[in-house]
Amino acid sequence: MSTGQMAGLTALSDVELETIARAVRQGLTPSPLTRSALAELSVGDRAGWLVGLDTEAVLAAIVAVLAERRRGEDTKVDLVWTGPDVAASAARDTAVVVRELFARAERSVLVAGFSFDHGADIFEPLHRAMRDRGVEASIFLDLRRAPRTEPDVAAHVRREIDTFLIANWPFGAPIPRLYYDPRTVEPTSTASLHAKCIVVDDRRALVTSANFTSRGQERNVEVGVLVESEKFARELVHQWRNAAEAGVFREARGAEET
Repeated sequence: MSTGQMAGLTALSDVELETIARAVRQGLTPSPLTRSALAELSVGDRAGWLVGLDTEAVLAAIVAVLAERRRGEDTKVDLVWTGPDVAASAARDTAVVVRELFARAERSVLVAGFSFDHGADIFEPLHRAMRDRGVEASIFLDLRRAPRTEPDVAAHVRREIDTFLIANWPFGAPIPRLYYDPRTVEPTSTASLHAKCIVVDDRRALVTSANFTSRGQERNVEVGVLVESEKFARELVHQWRNAAEAGVFREARGAEET
Protein backbone atom coordinates (compact mmCIF):
# COMPACT_ATOMS: atom_id res chain seq x y z
CA MET A 1 0.00 0.00 0.00
CA SER A 2 1.41 3.39 -0.99
CA THR A 3 1.94 6.35 1.36
CA GLY A 4 -0.75 8.24 -0.51
CA GLN A 5 -3.23 5.44 0.02
CA MET A 6 -2.40 5.26 3.73
CA ALA A 7 -2.97 9.01 3.97
CA GLY A 8 -6.31 8.56 2.26
CA LEU A 9 -7.68 6.71 5.28
CA THR A 10 -6.47 9.10 7.99
CA ALA A 11 -9.78 11.00 7.94
CA LEU A 12 -11.59 7.85 9.08
CA SER A 13 -11.86 6.87 12.73
CA ASP A 14 -10.97 3.40 13.95
CA VAL A 15 -14.69 2.72 14.39
CA GLU A 16 -15.39 3.64 10.76
CA LEU A 17 -12.51 1.51 9.49
CA GLU A 18 -13.69 -1.44 11.55
CA THR A 19 -17.25 -0.92 10.27
CA ILE A 20 -16.02 -1.15 6.67
CA ALA A 21 -13.92 -4.21 7.45
CA ARG A 22 -16.81 -5.99 9.17
CA ALA A 23 -19.19 -5.29 6.28
CA VAL A 24 -16.65 -6.51 3.74
CA ARG A 25 -15.77 -9.59 5.77
CA GLN A 26 -19.44 -10.55 6.20
CA GLY A 27 -20.15 -10.15 2.51
CA LEU A 28 -22.48 -7.20 3.04
CA THR A 29 -20.69 -5.16 0.37
CA PRO A 30 -19.86 -6.06 -3.24
CA SER A 31 -16.37 -7.08 -4.31
CA PRO A 32 -14.78 -5.04 -5.80
CA LEU A 33 -16.01 -2.32 -3.43
CA THR A 34 -18.29 0.39 -4.86
CA ARG A 35 -18.97 4.02 -3.99
CA SER A 36 -22.62 3.28 -3.29
CA ALA A 37 -21.61 0.62 -0.76
CA LEU A 38 -19.33 3.11 1.02
CA ALA A 39 -22.14 5.67 1.02
CA GLU A 40 -24.42 3.17 2.76
CA LEU A 41 -21.74 2.80 5.44
CA SER A 42 -21.73 6.62 5.93
CA VAL A 43 -18.07 7.07 4.96
CA GLY A 44 -18.56 8.29 1.40
CA ASP A 45 -15.66 9.97 -0.40
CA ARG A 46 -13.39 9.84 2.65
CA ALA A 47 -12.73 6.19 1.79
CA GLY A 48 -13.07 6.68 -1.95
CA TRP A 49 -9.70 5.22 -2.86
CA LEU A 50 -10.95 1.81 -1.65
CA VAL A 51 -13.37 1.74 -4.57
CA GLY A 52 -12.42 -1.00 -7.00
CA LEU A 53 -10.44 -3.06 -4.49
CA ASP A 54 -11.49 -6.63 -3.84
CA THR A 55 -12.26 -8.04 -0.42
CA GLU A 56 -8.72 -9.21 0.33
CA ALA A 57 -7.18 -5.87 -0.64
CA VAL A 58 -9.69 -3.83 1.40
CA LEU A 59 -9.09 -5.91 4.52
CA ALA A 60 -5.31 -5.78 4.08
CA ALA A 61 -5.39 -1.98 3.79
CA ILE A 62 -7.56 -1.50 6.84
CA VAL A 63 -5.56 -3.93 8.96
CA ALA A 64 -2.34 -2.11 7.99
CA VAL A 65 -3.75 1.32 8.91
CA LEU A 66 -5.13 0.16 12.26
CA ALA A 67 -1.89 -1.63 13.15
CA GLU A 68 0.16 1.45 12.33
CA ARG A 69 -2.04 3.66 14.48
CA ARG A 70 -1.93 1.34 17.46
CA ARG A 71 1.79 0.66 17.18
CA GLY A 72 2.76 4.30 17.45
CA GLU A 73 0.26 5.55 19.98
CA ASP A 74 1.36 6.40 23.49
CA THR A 75 -1.75 6.71 25.65
CA LYS A 76 -1.54 8.88 28.75
CA VAL A 77 -4.25 8.78 31.42
CA ASP A 78 -4.63 11.21 34.35
CA LEU A 79 -7.04 11.18 37.26
CA VAL A 80 -9.12 14.38 37.48
CA TRP A 81 -10.79 15.33 40.75
CA THR A 82 -13.11 17.93 42.28
CA GLY A 83 -13.18 17.97 46.08
CA PRO A 84 -11.08 18.44 49.19
CA ASP A 85 -7.35 18.00 48.78
CA VAL A 86 -6.08 14.54 49.59
CA ALA A 87 -2.56 13.98 50.92
CA ALA A 88 -0.14 12.57 48.32
CA SER A 89 -2.85 12.65 45.63
CA ALA A 90 -1.69 12.77 42.02
CA ALA A 91 -5.11 13.88 40.79
CA ARG A 92 -5.49 17.02 38.71
CA ASP A 93 -8.08 19.69 39.52
CA THR A 94 -11.22 19.60 37.35
CA ALA A 95 -11.57 23.36 36.94
CA VAL A 96 -7.93 23.73 35.94
CA VAL A 97 -8.08 20.85 33.44
CA VAL A 98 -11.28 22.14 31.78
CA ARG A 99 -9.89 25.64 31.25
CA GLU A 100 -6.54 24.27 30.08
CA LEU A 101 -8.24 22.05 27.50
CA PHE A 102 -10.18 25.00 26.10
CA ALA A 103 -7.15 27.30 26.15
CA ARG A 104 -4.90 24.85 24.28
CA ALA A 105 -7.39 23.93 21.55
CA GLU A 106 -6.06 24.48 18.04
CA ARG A 107 -8.72 23.04 15.73
CA SER A 108 -11.85 21.68 17.37
CA VAL A 109 -13.67 21.27 20.68
CA LEU A 110 -16.66 19.07 21.44
CA VAL A 111 -18.45 19.53 24.78
CA ALA A 112 -21.33 17.55 26.21
CA GLY A 113 -22.97 18.42 29.50
CA PHE A 114 -26.07 18.08 31.61
CA SER A 115 -25.96 21.32 33.62
CA PHE A 116 -24.23 24.66 33.04
CA ASP A 117 -23.70 27.87 34.99
CA HIS A 118 -20.89 30.42 35.45
CA GLY A 119 -20.20 30.07 31.74
CA ALA A 120 -18.57 33.50 31.54
CA ASP A 121 -15.71 32.04 33.58
CA ILE A 122 -15.69 28.42 32.40
CA PHE A 123 -16.05 29.13 28.68
CA GLU A 124 -13.94 32.27 28.37
CA PRO A 125 -10.84 30.33 27.20
CA LEU A 126 -12.97 28.49 24.63
CA HIS A 127 -14.38 31.73 23.23
CA ARG A 128 -10.86 33.15 23.00
CA ALA A 129 -9.67 30.05 21.10
CA MET A 130 -12.59 30.35 18.70
CA ARG A 131 -12.04 34.08 18.17
CA ASP A 132 -8.25 34.08 17.91
CA ARG A 133 -7.49 30.72 16.25
CA GLY A 134 -10.70 29.85 14.44
CA VAL A 135 -11.34 26.79 16.61
CA GLU A 136 -14.63 25.09 15.74
CA ALA A 137 -16.74 24.20 18.76
CA SER A 138 -19.90 22.17 19.35
CA ILE A 139 -21.83 21.87 22.60
CA PHE A 140 -24.38 19.11 23.25
CA LEU A 141 -26.92 20.32 25.83
CA ASP A 142 -29.61 18.86 27.99
CA LEU A 143 -32.76 20.98 27.59
CA ARG A 144 -35.62 20.90 30.05
CA ARG A 145 -38.87 19.36 28.89
CA ALA A 146 -41.58 21.73 27.73
CA PRO A 147 -44.53 22.41 30.05
CA ARG A 148 -47.60 20.35 29.25
CA THR A 149 -49.39 23.62 28.53
CA GLU A 150 -46.82 24.65 25.87
CA PRO A 151 -48.43 24.30 22.42
CA ASP A 152 -45.19 25.03 20.53
CA VAL A 153 -42.24 22.82 21.52
CA ALA A 154 -40.01 24.54 18.94
CA ALA A 155 -40.62 27.89 20.67
CA HIS A 156 -39.72 26.28 23.97
CA VAL A 157 -36.44 25.03 22.49
CA ARG A 158 -35.59 28.53 21.22
CA ARG A 159 -36.22 29.99 24.68
CA GLU A 160 -34.07 27.33 26.33
CA ILE A 161 -31.22 27.99 23.89
CA ASP A 162 -31.48 31.76 24.41
CA THR A 163 -31.44 31.21 28.17
CA PHE A 164 -28.29 29.10 27.86
CA LEU A 165 -26.54 31.71 25.72
CA ILE A 166 -27.47 34.60 28.00
CA ALA A 167 -26.34 32.77 31.11
CA ASN A 168 -23.27 30.99 29.78
CA TRP A 169 -22.08 32.66 26.57
CA PRO A 170 -22.11 36.46 27.15
CA PHE A 171 -19.23 36.98 24.70
CA GLY A 172 -21.25 37.14 21.49
CA ALA A 173 -19.80 35.81 18.25
CA PRO A 174 -18.37 33.38 17.49
CA ILE A 175 -20.93 31.04 19.01
CA PRO A 176 -20.52 27.23 19.19
CA ARG A 177 -22.86 24.97 17.30
CA LEU A 178 -25.48 23.84 19.81
CA TYR A 179 -27.19 20.44 19.78
CA TYR A 180 -29.95 18.91 21.89
CA ASP A 181 -31.81 15.60 22.15
CA PRO A 182 -35.36 16.24 20.87
CA ARG A 183 -36.70 13.50 23.16
CA THR A 184 -35.80 15.51 26.27
CA VAL A 185 -38.00 18.51 25.42
CA GLU A 186 -41.24 16.62 24.90
CA PRO A 187 -43.75 17.44 27.69
CA THR A 188 -43.95 13.79 28.80
CA SER A 189 -40.20 13.10 28.51
CA THR A 190 -38.30 11.06 31.09
CA ALA A 191 -35.01 11.14 29.13
CA SER A 192 -32.00 13.40 29.64
CA LEU A 193 -28.58 14.07 28.16
CA HIS A 194 -26.56 13.23 31.24
CA ALA A 195 -23.08 12.75 29.74
CA LYS A 196 -20.24 15.14 30.60
CA CYS A 197 -17.17 15.20 28.40
CA ILE A 198 -14.78 17.37 26.40
CA VAL A 199 -12.80 16.34 23.32
CA VAL A 200 -10.10 18.66 21.98
CA ASP A 201 -8.46 18.43 18.55
CA ASP A 202 -9.47 14.74 18.25
CA ARG A 203 -6.54 14.06 20.57
CA ARG A 204 -7.37 14.76 24.24
CA ALA A 205 -10.58 13.75 25.99
CA LEU A 206 -11.97 14.40 29.47
CA VAL A 207 -14.80 12.15 30.65
CA THR A 208 -16.09 13.22 34.04
CA SER A 209 -18.97 13.15 36.49
CA ALA A 210 -18.61 16.95 36.91
CA ASN A 211 -21.16 19.29 35.41
CA PHE A 212 -20.07 22.61 33.92
CA THR A 213 -21.17 24.44 37.04
CA SER A 214 -19.38 26.08 39.96
CA ARG A 215 -20.46 23.16 42.17
CA GLY A 216 -19.26 20.52 39.72
CA GLN A 217 -16.00 22.29 38.94
CA GLU A 218 -15.11 23.51 42.43
CA ARG A 219 -17.21 22.26 45.36
CA ASN A 220 -18.68 18.79 44.85
CA VAL A 221 -16.78 15.54 45.00
CA GLU A 222 -16.39 14.57 41.33
CA VAL A 223 -14.08 12.21 39.49
CA GLY A 224 -13.01 12.00 35.88
CA VAL A 225 -10.31 10.75 33.58
CA LEU A 226 -8.22 12.76 31.11
CA VAL A 227 -7.11 10.56 28.22
CA GLU A 228 -4.48 11.63 25.70
CA SER A 229 -5.14 9.17 22.90
CA GLU A 230 -6.04 9.95 19.31
CA LYS A 231 -7.78 6.59 19.00
CA PHE A 232 -10.06 7.15 21.99
CA ALA A 233 -10.69 10.82 21.16
CA ARG A 234 -11.62 10.02 17.56
CA GLU A 235 -14.00 7.26 18.65
CA LEU A 236 -15.69 9.55 21.18
CA VAL A 237 -16.15 12.35 18.62
CA HIS A 238 -17.36 9.81 16.06
CA GLN A 239 -20.00 8.57 18.52
CA TRP A 240 -21.45 12.06 19.00
CA ARG A 241 -21.23 13.03 15.33
CA ASN A 242 -22.80 9.79 14.16
CA ALA A 243 -25.63 10.24 16.63
CA ALA A 244 -26.23 13.77 15.35
CA GLU A 245 -26.23 12.59 11.73
CA ALA A 246 -28.71 9.86 12.66
CA GLY A 247 -31.08 12.42 14.19
CA VAL A 248 -30.53 11.46 17.84
CA PHE A 249 -29.38 15.06 18.34
CA ARG A 250 -30.65 18.12 16.52
CA GLU A 251 -28.83 21.38 15.94
CA ALA A 252 -30.55 24.30 17.63
CA ARG A 253 -30.51 28.03 17.00
CA GLY A 254 -31.60 30.73 19.39
CA ALA A 255 -32.98 34.17 18.62
CA GLU A 256 -29.47 35.68 18.70
CA GLU A 257 -28.48 33.53 15.72
CA THR A 258 -31.59 33.92 13.56
